[in-house]
Amino acid sequence: MYKILILTDFSSASNHTVAFTQALFADTATQFYLLHAFSTEPAEGFTGAFLPAEQRRLAEESLLKLERTITQQPVPSYHSYRTVAMLGSPVSTVDTLLAQEYFDLVVVGATGLGRTEFFGSVATGVVRFANTNVLVVPASSPIRQLERVVLATDYRSVNDAESFVFLTDLVRRKAAQLTILTIENPKQPDMKASELSHRYVLRAFDGPQIDTYSIQDEDVLRGINAYLDSHSVDLLVTLPHHKSVFDVLRKNSETRPLAYHPRVPLLALYDSPVPRE
Repeated sequence: MYKILILTDFSSASNHTVAFTQALFADTATQFYLLHAFSTEPAEGFTGAFLPAEQRRLAEESLLKLERTITQQPVPSYHSYRTVAMLGSPVSTVDTLLAQEYFDLVVVGATGLGRTEFFGSVATGVVRFANTNVLVVPASSPIRQLERVVLATDYRSVNDAESFVFLTDLVRRKAAQLTILTIENPKQPDMKASELSHRYVLRAFDGPQIDTYSIQDEDVLRGINAYLDSHSVDLLVTLPHHKSVFDVLRKNSETRPLAYHPRVPLLALYDSPVPRE
């Protein structure tokens, strides 16, 4: 059984995120946790400031209303729902919950309205800090059968093939076509992955039908977007290794700009670093 944490602010975009996730896991037993993070600052209302206790009460009532709306529709008997209202920012509350219990996936919607693509977006913040898989769902993503999945990787930087277990199960359940996309810099031929790295990654997907595709481009993001321009993709998958703040300032991350304003649903797999002796 999967445990999935879905962030909601009760907007139409987050309601779409809930519906998208339900459809993606319609064929498997799942516990859905609906999380709403409310502000630490008193909010002004018509009768004055709402204190945190009042904000919590309103948040819990809104969550229960959302749960009732969901469960009034036909839902599989192997799906269950819980609601969680927490004081704090969306990123900090996710971090707190993940420290308390394990979730297979955190799901967040994205509209591209953050202040900057590095620090202003909830989606990029969750991708950066969550120590589990993260699914970013654009508000415009259609809810349809998952048929074409693309994993963007350079093969060389995969820490542990176990990181692909979640993706492998998803591809098998949906009988989806998996394409492994590589962006190779023609000016750095010495950075090309070895045959051993290729075999290590491909062995992780023993079973699902796999294609490989390579694009020559000096810029990884440009190469990925070029592929999306010319191919139909239902889900883009990356391994966004957690980077330091200096890497963020230098824009040394392909996944965070993709998560800030994703063109298609983005699955960021958690690939924990291998301990060094």
